[in-house]
Amino acid sequence: MKRLLPLLLVLTGCQLIDQNTFKPSPEAGPPAQPAAPAPQPRIDPRTPLVVIDYSSPRPEFHDLLGLAVHAAQARDRAVQFDVISVAKTIDDASAAQDHAVDVMRAILAEGVTASRVHLGLRSEPSVTGAQVRVYVR
Repeated sequence: MKRLLPLLLVLTGCQLIDQNTFKPSPEAGPPAQPAAPAPQPRIDPRTPLVVIDYSSPRPEFHDLLGLAVHAAQARDRAVQFDVISVAKTIDDASAAQDHAVDVMRAILAEGVTASRVHLGLRSEPSVTGAQVRVYVR
């Protein structure tokens, strides 16, 4: 009997395992839904001065671009322009580069010196077609 007493004391803190042990508690509620995918971060957080859509072969952007360039220079004579061509895939890089050069030439035609125009190229799978974005800095 002396040996059973310590064993009984140890087992008093134990719970027998049965079917109720593995049932979810009513407080748990329904299983958690998977989280929605996080939105893709913007590659460039700046707001572009002008976005030129190249979904048509020869977009007319010269007048709008000229007004935007003159407005930017009116605010700051030393403004610099980043001309970033955005393509859906890297396979479109050659055409995207040509688009950026066209926009750069149009900015230079507005009297901006070449040292204040910077060209860039990036691939962005979320765009629907080729674009050229002009940013100021």
